[in-house]
Amino acid sequence: MKTTIREHRNHRSITQAELAKMAGVRRETIVFLEQGRYNPSLQLAHNIAKALHAHIDDLFIFDDDAYEETERWVVLVD
Repeated sequence: MKTTIREHRNHRSITQAELAKMAGVRRETIVFLEQGRYNPSLQLAHNIAKALHAHIDDLFIFDDDAYEETERWVVLVD
């Protein structure tokens, strides 16, 4: 997974430590997220998006190739 957290953070002139405090995590977590070495929970992704005034799907880019290799199941419920 790739992220644009660093770009959004820099655009808003927010440090990693400031973003970490706003999101309720340690600065190291932000470092790992920006490096693509950590997949956040949905709650953390939401907190970061809220702090950066961005949409989650603008911050986190998933590799489409990984989805092409797996089968997709659709369950229809009446």
